Amino acid sequence: MILKKIKRIVGRNFRKQLIYVNYLEKKPIQSKMILYEAYHGRSMTGNPYAVFKYLIGKTEFKDFRHIWVIKDKSVIQEEFLHLPNVEYVIYQSIPYVKRLATAKYLINDTTFPAYFQKRKDQVYANIWHGTPLKTMGLDIKNKGFAEHKNIQRNFLFTDYFVSPNKFTYEKLLKSHDIYSIYNGIVLDTGYPRVDLMWNADTNQLKKKLAIPLNKKVILYAPTWRGKLGERKNESIKLAEDVSKIQQAFADDYTVLLKSHYFAHQFFKENGLADQCVPNSIGTNELLSIVDLLITDYSSIFFEFLPMNRPILFYPYDKDEYLDTRGTYIPLNELPGPICQDVPSLIEHIHHIDQVKKQYEPVYREFKGKFCYHDDGNATARMVDTVFRGRPSEHVIKTVTNKTKILLYGGGFLNNGITASLTNLLKSIDYDLYDVTLIDYGNQKEEKIHNLNKINKNVHIIYRVGSWNATIAERLRHLLFLQNGAYTPYMKRVMPAKMYQREMERMVGLAKFDIGIDFSGYSPFWSLLFAFGDFKRKSIFLHSDMRKEIDKKVNKKYPHRKNLQVIFSLYNFYDKVLSVSKLTHEQNKQNLMRFIKEASRKMDYVINTIDYKNILAKKEDYQYEFAMETDLSLKGLASTAPAFPMPSTSNINFITIGRLGPEKDHAKLIDAFSVIASANKNARLYIVGDGALRDVLKEKVKKLQLQDKIIFTGQIDNPYTLLNLCDCFVLSSNQEGQPMVLLEALVLGKPVIVTDIPGSRSVVEGGYGLIVENSIDGLVKGMNDYLEGKRINEQAFDYEAYLNDAINMFYEKVCRIEK
Repeated sequence: MILKKIKRIVGRNFRKQLIYVNYLEKKPIQSKMILYEAYHGRSMTGNPYAVFKYLIGKTEFKDFRHIWVIKDKSVIQEEFLHLPNVEYVIYQSIPYVKRLATAKYLINDTTFPAYFQKRKDQVYANIWHGTPLKTMGLDIKNKGFAEHKNIQRNFLFTDYFVSPNKFTYEKLLKSHDIYSIYNGIVLDTGYPRVDLMWNADTNQLKKKLAIPLNKKVILYAPTWRGKLGERKNESIKLAEDVSKIQQAFADDYTVLLKSHYFAHQFFKENGLADQCVPNSIGTNELLSIVDLLITDYSSIFFEFLPMNRPILFYPYDKDEYLDTRGTYIPLNELPGPICQDVPSLIEHIHHIDQVKKQYEPVYREFKGKFCYHDDGNATARMVDTVFRGRPSEHVIKTVTNKTKILLYGGGFLNNGITASLTNLLKSIDYDLYDVTLIDYGNQKEEKIHNLNKINKNVHIIYRVGSWNATIAERLRHLLFLQNGAYTPYMKRVMPAKMYQREMERMVGLAKFDIGIDFSGYSPFWSLLFAFGDFKRKSIFLHSDMRKEIDKKVNKKYPHRKNLQVIFSLYNFYDKVLSVSKLTHEQNKQNLMRFIKEASRKMDYVINTIDYKNILAKKEDYQYEFAMETDLSLKGLASTAPAFPMPSTSNINFITIGRLGPEKDHAKLIDAFSVIASANKNARLYIVGDGALRDVLKEKVKKLQLQDKIIFTGQIDNPYTLLNLCDCFVLSSNQEGQPMVLLEALVLGKPVIVTDIPGSRSVVEGGYGLIVENSIDGLVKGMNDYLEGKRINEQAFDYEAYLNDAINMFYEKVCRIEK
């Protein structure tokens, strides 16, 4: 097995990443080396170019080596081509990887690759490529799941987030869900590239672009709308529009097109490059000769404002764009008229002086809000702080002083762990705690649906890419996964530094006080939290973990291999926490041999409940009452067809839970068949889905109980159905602390449970009926209910329970020893 994994790893195309990690670990940082990257190497322009141009002209930086990242040599600015202290490396090449790992200063206007992780003594300045008019990150209306994850990760690594204005840094950091955990410095100093507009040689530019001196300049600079496959249609429209405008004003204006990189590539490939401004000419330098700007959703207009020249907005696809992407500023509030076709553009150009006069008040307001640093000295202010280390009045810290919690919550499947965590995240006091959930960025519908339920105060950061590790570390990791860390030898062999490095690669400069592996079932995350840099770290046990090892589903043991590894990691945590007292006692008895100071480390924290949500949804009827044969929970069943509603003429039992072996629905079905044979009005609702669904349905069919046992599938809101049923039954063989029992008690339902520690811990003391864990025991319990015997002797005080649960969490998980 291990040899197969070795072959698979060695066979992968990861030489580049191996070189990168080797340089990270072994090569010294070059203290006078600066790496610049603009638009992933597609140009030598923008903010990185402005910083480069400033530094290359200063004698105090004459000993510095400047590394430019390029896609190909065509983007190189000719005047710098042969300078001895300027080097060019191809994006994602081996030389690129080496320089990325060793350059002291890193300057980017987009993002570095997923394998990038900043070394402690490197300095990363991210100078994003514009003030956002169009929405970003989480604010995009029709966003894909976690598409922002590498931008988010890059921002977390940024030492200096250089911003043109308050609006920009707030929108970018908040839309990437890191505003209060961003541990770097915001430099609200202005964009260096705007300085280029003031300092450009306008005569030289016009000469380079062959613009007659007697003509004014119109620049059409649209954003990129299309997908890569739509490049041709998008580019053809650009060419046609420019041609129409040029024909209308041939005597007075030269019309230039500054297209997006993708559109420019199309023009180049089709022999139409002469219609575009070359990528080697920076947009901001170009703006210095522009008399009239036409754009749509591009941020270019913000940087043109200081020129005090008119702007026309041409969002010809406004309705579609606003529906799918959206803008931060309503289009009708922009400092120029909205034109949706070329005739409208032409008409406004004919009356451009009137346009300028009409929009002057809005124009002035925009300049005050977005351009207060655009004085030609933004680059100097940035260099003073980043390179010269001088104090600045423009330094801003967005990180809060709250206790920072980082946790992993599992796969966010429809199960009790997900419900427990969702409830916990609703209960935390966010005035005191700043909570971040870390997760894979994979797109599973069930997971996305459940993630959307969590409290909006919680940040979510995603893993993108894979770990930076040497071959030796990877092999040692595989050895650990085979053997665990039970022996002194394996504790020495396991690559702890690799795990620490991976956590750092994901969270960047963010610092967390509390680390929680809330899932407890994933060796990967258990390892990362075990060796993460936290003041206190805890791992949760949601069941009788010894029995989980022996759990069998479809002839396989889904948890055996993982848990055998994870048990050996418990010793690296400060707290090993079960979710009920009786489950804790069982886990302690079975697992304490793996944990030094087990009596101190092993404890329990009961699950929280969201009783307000349960009570609010118990009568959330999304159907109309009709005849019994027509009744169904329309809209409530997310993965199953409609099913008959409980009738008041029947006795309706209900169970809720994943259809897995630990819940032992088969035992409950057998018990109910006895009840049904003697009670024609008895019904059983089985709510949930899982691996044993088809097996259980076949069993019901063989017993000819299809009309009395109703499988509902997964229900997004089970509380309405639960509230309409008469008695809740839980037939489990193992549980940590069943969330569904707590939910049934909140609704005041009589509950019957099999005698296992997790269920007993909830109902003992008179809150429900505990029966023998057998078919006979369940039959007796349901008969007791049918005969009118009192099942619940005590009312459940859910408010007091929640208060106890959250205080346990604060005390045992969040309290940091002084």
